[in-house]
Amino acid sequence: MKNLIKLTGVFAIVIAIFAVTTAFTSNGDKPSGDNVCYVTVKYSSGSLAKSVKVTTDVSGGISCIGGRDFYTNDDGVATLKWSSGCYLKKVYVKGTGYKVDYKDGNSYTLVLN
Repeated sequence: MKNLIKLTGVFAIVIAIFAVTTAFTSNGDKPSGDNVCYVTVKYSSGSLAKSVKVTTDVSGGISCIGGRDFYTNDDGVATLKWSSGCYLKKVYVKGTGYKVDYKDGNSYTLVLN
C-alpha cells in the first residue's frame, strides 16, 4: 500500500512538472494576439502615398468589431495590425474603401483610385 501511495505521488509530480513546463510556450517576438501585415500605398501615378491615414475594418466575431488607424511612413508603407482570429477584409484610405483579403505576415501594394 505504501508503494502505491509513493508511486501515485511520483506520478502526480511528473504530471505537474509537465503541465507547468508546457503551459508557458513562447510565441516568438510577435506580440500575443496580433496579426501583422505591411501595405505599400501608391497613387495611380505610381508615386508613394506618404503620411496617409489607413483605417482597417475587421470582421470575424463579437471581439472583432471596429478597426484601427495607421499611417504610412516615408516609404509609403503602413504596418497594419489586427487581433488574432479576426479577418482584415477592408481598408479605407482618404475616405475610399477597398475590399482586401490581407493575411498575417504578408506584404501588399494598394494603388489608390
